[in-house]
Amino acid sequence: MKVKNVRFIERDYYKNLMVTNSEFITDCQIEKILDTADSYWLDLTFKCFDNGSMIIIDNHTELQVSLHDLKGAAYDFYVKQRIRMIRENLEAKILQSA
Repeated sequence: MKVKNVRFIERDYYKNLMVTNSEFITDCQIEKILDTADSYWLDLTFKCFDNGSMIIIDNHTELQVSLHDLKGAAYDFYVKQRIRMIRENLEAKILQSA
């Protein structure tokens, strides 16, 4: 069975969101904003299997995370990964039948 690992770092997610949605803020200002948040930033690995299943690992604790425990940016990332997997699966099936 083929496995694809995708890493999600919450701080990077928010930094990228700020960079893409604001043309007037500098990288230095973004870093200050993120440092001020003084938040616990998630660091997760999504193990995506070719059969459609997925395992989520917390890289800080190396423990498995339940889908029900995902919130905010992590849940958004999960949904986008799931959509990408479904799209790739459908495109592969279309190519097989063509």
